[in-house]
Order: sequence, then C-alpha cells, then structure tokens
Amino acid sequence: MITLYQLRKCPWCAAVRQALENVGQPYAPVQVPYPREERSEVWRLTDQALVPVLVDGEVVLHGSRAIVAYLYEQYGDSVKRERAAELRADLSQV
Repeated sequence: MITLYQLRKCPWCAAVRQALENVGQPYAPVQVPYPREERSEVWRLTDQALVPVLVDGEVVLHGSRAIVAYLYEQYGDSVKRERAAELRADLSQV
C-alpha cells in the first residue's frame, strides 16, 4: 500500500493526490503536523521536513514533481509515462 504524508490544504500534496487518482492507485494518507519541527516521521524518512512524501514499499520520495513522475512511470499508461519523461526533463533543469 502506498502511503502519502501530506497536509490537506497543500497544493503540492493535492497534485500528488490527483496523480494517484489518475493512475488508479489506492493510498493511505497520513496528515502531518503543520509545524515543520513536529514532523518527526517525515524527518526520519527523508532528512527534511517538507511534504508531500510518498512511500511505496522500499521507495521513498519527496517533492511533488518527482512523486508524480514516479507514479506515472510505475503505474501509468503510455501517455502518462510520456508525461513522466517530460517531468523528469524539467527536474533535471532545476
């Protein structure tokens, strides 16, 4: 089962939730505390405090673009895999 560490009103988390819906993957949402210093689980997983964070088995990712690219690569159809390649190209330019 995929786990998504998120804040409900975070636009980057919303993008990941939409990507999960787009590829039809169920997930378990984990609401993190708003104060970053209280996000011990996020820190433990990623050595940083920002969300979203996605855990899919042994794979741990943070950052909405990287997560969406991963989801489209792993679970998407050919069109979504093509979009993932575009996202990866964008990420390499940042």
